[in-house]
Amino acid sequence: MFNNIVITGASSGLGAALARSFAAPGVVLGLLGRNSERLTEVSGFCKQMGAATKTAFLDIRHREQLNDWLVSFDDKYPIDLVIANAGIIAAVPKNQPDQPMSSVLDQFEINFTGVIATVNPALLRMRGRKMGTVAIISSMAAFRGIPLFPAYSASKAALKSYYEALRPTCAADNIDICIVCPSYIDTPMNNKNNSSSLLRMDADKAARIIKSGVEKKKPLLAFPYTHLLGIRLLSLLPVKLGDWILYKTMGS
Repeated sequence: MFNNIVITGASSGLGAALARSFAAPGVVLGLLGRNSERLTEVSGFCKQMGAATKTAFLDIRHREQLNDWLVSFDDKYPIDLVIANAGIIAAVPKNQPDQPMSSVLDQFEINFTGVIATVNPALLRMRGRKMGTVAIISSMAAFRGIPLFPAYSASKAALKSYYEALRPTCAADNIDICIVCPSYIDTPMNNKNNSSSLLRMDADKAARIIKSGVEKKKPLLAFPYTHLLGIRLLSLLPVKLGDWILYKTMGS
């Protein structure tokens, strides 16, 4: 059981579901998000489940503020699990071949460098204690670029690769890195980007799967398996055929 947990992007979607899933007596939840009203609601629910909560209304792109809050939280409640969940997604219109640079930079700043800025302060403390767990919320898109979501796919692939590279070094310090690669989850973020409802998983179900995988210290957690199998099978097809299938099933 984890006692002191930090979750970013906790004001809605998967982050809120993860907060609810981990909420229990004896648990202190550090909940970070950009929407104060929704984050307060999530915090209230977690308190009803017996957890203590500490909230921060901040953007993970504000690195100094983020670092100061994490260090302050860790001073009082040594973090044994950090879930780097905050992320954004933006689609490219079908008649436009690429994304505006501003959109690309925004997605990388939150989905990639924002995650590193979240994890680094906690990881430094964990290494000093020789214990801890880090859960990185990547995406199934890390295995194969998804049409209409090039920057999102690339940022999640970079995230997966980065923490795969760190995982052996962290293991030497008794720190577990769990890279989580879910398919589409039924959240406000995905709903506004036209992802097919047939591909979406309920956020609370996804949170339960992630909680179980993190508790079992799985180094890689990709689900649902049928979607991962489909992505793997695409690699066996001619490239153009694979591109066409993805475009029709996930990008249209």
